[in-house]
Amino acid sequence: MIEYDPRDAGRLPSEEQMLLLRAALLPGPEGQRAAFEWLESARIEHLDKASRRLMPLLYDRLRREAVDHPLMAMLNGVKKHTWYYNRLLFHRAGEAIRILEQSGIQVMALKGMALTIAYYRDASLRPMGDVDLLVGYEHADAAIQALCRNGWRSPTLEAGQENFYHRTRRFDHAIHLLHPSGQDLDLHWNLLSFCSGPQANADFWAASTEIMADTQPVRMLNPADQLLHICAHGATWDIIAPIRWIADAVIVLRATPDLDWDRFLFQARKRKLTLLAGGALNYIHRNFGDLVPHDVLRALKSSPVSAPEKFEYIWILKPVTSIAAIVCRHFSLFWRISPKMALWKTALTFPDFACWVMKIDRRRQLPAAICRMALRRMRRFLSRQLA
Repeated sequence: MIEYDPRDAGRLPSEEQMLLLRAALLPGPEGQRAAFEWLESARIEHLDKASRRLMPLLYDRLRREAVDHPLMAMLNGVKKHTWYYNRLLFHRAGEAIRILEQSGIQVMALKGMALTIAYYRDASLRPMGDVDLLVGYEHADAAIQALCRNGWRSPTLEAGQENFYHRTRRFDHAIHLLHPSGQDLDLHWNLLSFCSGPQANADFWAASTEIMADTQPVRMLNPADQLLHICAHGATWDIIAPIRWIADAVIVLRATPDLDWDRFLFQARKRKLTLLAGGALNYIHRNFGDLVPHDVLRALKSSPVSAPEKFEYIWILKPVTSIAAIVCRHFSLFWRISPKMALWKTALTFPDFACWVMKIDRRRQLPAAICRMALRRMRRFLSRQLA
């Protein structure tokens, strides 16, 4: 379990993180001033994890502008380490793509891998913790089996967890796999946790294009869909502030001045993500230049929003450090999964959803699991009060 660290957690940058982002992303004198200000005040040994992920991008900017500073050697070392680790991930991902393609399963590269290849165009600029691949919803079981036959494994597939595994397929959007060599892979069958089901990704696949990933051809998202994915995935609260989404969005926007904004608006409305997308793009517009057309921002702001969407938006922006926040987030996810179900079917489905949330295999285990969770929360609360 990842421990909560208040220095790392959040949704939007702290003042120090914003200075770092401006130093890495803003062109011209404004970015240079931010860079020198950050360099003078930075305490590298105490940097939070979110900020450390931006070090290669900062170094690249300073190197191009021939900045001489004592920290440059350290930043260069971080960039080289990023390149080395990303190349390991790319190599292992290439093997996984080849395995899946040989099984007749089409693959799409997501997130860091796709962004690195198509937008950053340098394996040393965007640190990655794992590789994310998308397969068709109907191919998820076959894809998992093919990878597991070739050495990948997942705790979800442990013996005695069959029901939990099938619920994961039903309620989740991805499964985490680990290779014996240590590299991580998230295999997705839904692009977004907000939108699931057999047809949820059809138009993402239809508009995708082909790129080369470590000598292997693989699909990648249309730029408009890529930007929506960045906004939806990054601009929510997390225990490690996902501020890297800001850099990703700026890089994509600068690389695609002809981005299909009509498609972006259509997808955001179709998937009920206008609040999240609008908030993210307004933030980019206010802080990093005129990268988003004003009529797009107005269109997002004027889009109709239902009460469940507003409820969801409130809670995905809040820290997941309380039982109330966790429960509300999961209720929002359940609303996303079952909007078209009859009321009786929704009621019958909820216990299975609760089993998946609690990571247990049988419905009869629910009361004990809920009690254990409540006791753990109570112990943590008391220990913080007594500390």
